[in-house]
Amino acid sequence: MIRAALYARYSSDQQNAASIADQQRLCREHAEREGWVIVDSYADAAISGSSMILRPAVQKLLADAQAGKFDIVVAEALDRVSRDQADVATLYKHLQFARVPLITLAEGEISELHVGLKGTMNALFLKDLAKKTHRGLRGRIEKGFSAGAVGYGYRMVRRLNSEGELVRGEREVDPAQALIVERIFREFAAGKSPIAIARDLNADGIAGPSGKPWRDTSIRGTPRRGLGILNNELYVGVRVWNHKHYVKDPATGKDVTRLNPESEWVRKAVPELRIVSDDLWEAVKRQQEALAVRNKGMKEAAQARSVNGLRRPVYLLSGLLECGECGGNYAIVTTDRYGCIGHHRSRNCTNSRTIRRDDLERRALSGIAERLVSADKIDAAVAAYAAHINRENRERRIQVDADTRALAKIDKAVAGIMAAIEDGLYQPSMKARMAELECEKAEITARLAEAPPGIPDIHPGIAEIYKRKVARLTETLKDPQARLDASADIRSLVGKIVLHSGEKRGEVHATLHGSLMGILDFVNDDPQPDADRVITKVCPGSRE
Repeated sequence: MIRAALYARYSSDQQNAASIADQQRLCREHAEREGWVIVDSYADAAISGSSMILRPAVQKLLADAQAGKFDIVVAEALDRVSRDQADVATLYKHLQFARVPLITLAEGEISELHVGLKGTMNALFLKDLAKKTHRGLRGRIEKGFSAGAVGYGYRMVRRLNSEGELVRGEREVDPAQALIVERIFREFAAGKSPIAIARDLNADGIAGPSGKPWRDTSIRGTPRRGLGILNNELYVGVRVWNHKHYVKDPATGKDVTRLNPESEWVRKAVPELRIVSDDLWEAVKRQQEALAVRNKGMKEAAQARSVNGLRRPVYLLSGLLECGECGGNYAIVTTDRYGCIGHHRSRNCTNSRTIRRDDLERRALSGIAERLVSADKIDAAVAAYAAHINRENRERRIQVDADTRALAKIDKAVAGIMAAIEDGLYQPSMKARMAELECEKAEITARLAEAPPGIPDIHPGIAEIYKRKVARLTETLKDPQARLDASADIRSLVGKIVLHSGEKRGEVHATLHGSLMGILDFVNDDPQPDADRVITKVCPGSRE
């Protein structure tokens, strides 16, 4: 009895969810006529056919095919599987390797010929569809309609034309949001920063685009790309279209934005949608240019101060502080005081507590000296880690040795068959045996290639070495002038510091988390590259 698996898909831009059921019904009817037993079905809903990388059902289907859960795959047509040439070829190769034929109702059993011809036809279809869609959108722009989403400050116009059909793409100014747009432009032109503008809008209870809290990036945007409130030319009555296009990243299957040459941009005057005067728009542009010049000077100065292009953290604990209420970063928000960025910039966090930088550094250094050198915790953490790494190393070496011996055995068997054929002793069964050996060899070779690189065994006495080094470091920390020079060692020992507001006024609790990987680097004087590190981390101790 032949076991069959069904695959169906519909794209978000052309079909609806009923298409999945229709495809599966047709495939089931075909399977019943052929006498096949359906053991499973796979479906990707609302996912474009131009890339399989992000389609979970296809990935599960391939995994189950390798596991031998079914004998054939049935789909309505090859373009229901994918319209991308590379994806079709990849899927076909994986199914062939698993010895699972792909059968479609439209083409029958898929072969290399189908993959080549249909893949080319589907690729041409996608390219032609993109051109027709682009041409249609250009026509809407020329008629004064919108070809995209509704921007902040506007709303859709719902009316019927003379033929009783709904008019699409017509916009009008939203009076309430238009006042907010004008406010943003006026405040920025007067010298107020986007961070301060966003903070005040959130404090006033004014919802941002899509109903979410305001962020400074929504206001600032990117002038070169025309993104952000301050760069939207629609606010001065000019609709800009075709300033960017999307290309699919072959590694991830996701769309990536690319800026078109300005000569290809389409600008259409829509004076009825103007919100901001030309004078206010120009004032904002002048302010942006002044800020760009200032920021460029600051960046060049910072680069000039850097050593070999690398700059150490400005402060001892920069980048290590985390808000215990929202999980965001703690950073300098006022003169020499740390505070939650989420609270002070966008009001997305209720943690308003700040703490003096020198006070926090003193507490952190005390925690390193007293807690991270705690004998019982360090011994236990390092012993557990060493046992784990050494055990994994042993298992990895055993597996590699076994695979290497198996490869040598396969090569010897293949050589024997080839020698027999050369001697005129060919038998039909040799072909099947050669195929089996090649499959086994491919699997073992792939497993060896994917094996993680070896990590050196951990010496059992590493805990004692660590404690001696921390003792020397604590002596260095007694000299304030030497602290910054030792900052790299200090930071390597700290995983993060979590800050919570206390019950008393102005009270801040700080919990210090030690990083075991940092400890090992600190001891070895030869840090492992990040790619080679084990993900598991242990906190040797914390300090309140």
